[in-house]
Amino acid sequence: MSQNLFDETCKARDELYSSIGNVEPDVIAHLINPAFMGGPAWPALRQAFSIVHRGGNTIVISNGLSDPFDDVEEINSGFGIEIYAETKERIEGPISQSPLFKLVYATAQQAAHSGQMADFVRKYEVITMELYADDCGLYEFQNEKGMVGIIIGVEHPDIPKKFDFPGGEVILASVQVLTPEELNYVAEARAEGRKYLHEKLKASGIYHFLSPGRKSLIERPVET
Repeated sequence: MSQNLFDETCKARDELYSSIGNVEPDVIAHLINPAFMGGPAWPALRQAFSIVHRGGNTIVISNGLSDPFDDVEEINSGFGIEIYAETKERIEGPISQSPLFKLVYATAQQAAHSGQMADFVRKYEVITMELYADDCGLYEFQNEKGMVGIIIGVEHPDIPKKFDFPGGEVILASVQVLTPEELNYVAEARAEGRKYLHEKLKASGIYHFLSPGRKSLIERPVET
């Protein structure tokens, strides 16, 4: 990896995050890198998360998934993605202990584990997956199996989804939580279901904003 490319990537990412809102100077990071304890490795090993304040909203956004790979000589943008979640709700206590942070952290680790999330979002616009409720702390959204559904890549008119970085295109992917009814629906309807729910999230004004107690956009009972 070129040090120059790494520096240019960090500068581009800093400028991007600053264009979204007011960025806190300190990032959230582990004292011991999770990759050293069996977790997925990020492109340059560095795993960090930035806090951005946009008006009265709080955003947690990964900072490092788009770092160039430290063992690749060709120009690249790492996994080509960064993950964020946003809430209009007031966060009590440390952000690092909040469901907002846990949601972004768990999704970012899945992006690092897969390595292909950017390609999937680019191809399908949105993708869905499941997280353990214990990992994201959003127990009110869990299904009977203790899983929480999420939809990645919901678009918002104020935050562009694709950016040109020094190493190539980077996807800025939002993550929204699904109700159990919505998770069942997209599991059954697949691509058409994802497309329909994406449009409903945008048309309703919910977009990617994380909100406790959000009502389902799918009006039918959960099948058990």
